[in-house]
Formats: sequence, structure tokens, C-alpha cells
Amino acid sequence: ASDVRALKSRTNEKPADEIGGVDLAMQVTGLARRSIYKATHFRTIPHRRVGGRLYFRRSELEQWIDAGRRKTVTEKATDVMKGNK
Repeated sequence: ASDVRALKSRTNEKPADEIGGVDLAMQVTGLARRSIYKATHFRTIPHRRVGGRLYFRRSELEQWIDAGRRKTVTEKATDVMKGNK
């Protein structure tokens, strides 16, 4: 059992569904602590509040970031040529 713990401590891989507090949100998004709190207040960032504490799920934060992705110039041109906007 100690071998498993030693192996886990050596790997830097984070589980896709890791749950954490504001520090995790700051790490994943690159936003400042104050910005995280502001985003939770306005409910623009996915979070949970349990017992007055904030919790974030890594996978949801990554999806939230991906949802805000802007199209490249090439993708926009392709959409225009296809008749999409």
C-alpha cells in the first residue's frame, strides 16, 4: 500500500474531476482570487457553495473556459463560405 502512495505522490497528473476550493479555480483559470470571488457572486463561473465554502470541479472549469473560445479567422471565413454565421 505504501508503494501505491509513493507512486501517486510522484505523479503530477491531476484527476479530470478534481474538486477543490478557490486555489484550484485560480490554478485552472489563471484568474486572481478577487476575480474568482466576483465571478461566483455574479454566477458566471461554475461553482458550488456548501456550508459557506466555495467548491469548484476541474472538469467544469475547463468546459467553462472552452465555451468562451473564440473562432480563428480561418474558422470564421469557413463559416461565411458555408453560409453559417
